[in-house]
Amino acid sequence: MDDRAYFELGDEELTSFQLSFLAALRDLLDGRLRPYCAGFGDDALLVALDVDAPEVALVNVGLELRGNQLRGDRISVHDRSSFPPTPTRDGFVLEGDPRELAARGCELLTTYARRPVVLHEWLHRRKVYATCHLFEDTGERLAQMYRGDWAPRGLEAKLVAKGFVNDGGWVQIAGLGKPDRVTLVRGTR
Repeated sequence: MDDRAYFELGDEELTSFQLSFLAALRDLLDGRLRPYCAGFGDDALLVALDVDAPEVALVNVGLELRGNQLRGDRISVHDRSSFPPTPTRDGFVLEGDPRELAARGCELLTTYARRPVVLHEWLHRRKVYATCHLFEDTGERLAQMYRGDWAPRGLEAKLVAKGFVNDGGWVQIAGLGKPDRVTLVRGTR
């Protein structure tokens, strides 16, 4: 399999710098991860990695190569091209040669792929009425679910009174207290 197939690239015209970057990135990843080309244009190449848990999309990580500059960070799960306005804790913008940039890009992708994700679950009458996936090391919430029809009677009114339900009716899991079950669903401790 060549680099174009590995990164799911079409027939786009790539610069020699981009080709060198992709070759170095593929070599460094050594088949451990399968990022893909999520965009191409305006002299930029975007490579993305989906970090998921069973049946739940959690976070997308992107590497945008523009000339000899690489930006790496979380990207929007909706359009896979929007970076945060300022870099997150793990994000970066740097310049270098293709191999240096690929090494830093590989490090970012590997960090997110290995970062432990835990699933918190709240139960009532043996049914899971709320879940929250989060990074175990940072506590950052990634995805959550709440089923009011399975929750204890009167719980939602208490959450509203305490400010854990927004104007759109979205229940903030933070108001539920300690989960009944915590399970490692991705990564290693």
